[in-house]
Amino acid sequence: MTSQGDVAERKKNRELDALRRETSAVARLLKQAGMHELHQDLEQVKEKFDYVELRLSGESTESE
Repeated sequence: MTSQGDVAERKKNRELDALRRETSAVARLLKQAGMHELHQDLEQVKEKFDYVELRLSGESTESE
């Protein structure tokens, strides 16, 4: 037979495990969001380099 202390301890451990899993999930989401933001920044930089390269080559751009 289990005592009330054992039941309370197991409940507390389950709650802590759930919090750890949630924390890990949030950390993964934040990491993915940061990677997405980094990807967008890199795409913007690439577009700027492409524009500069086009200007240096002497070709006209559509916006001009």
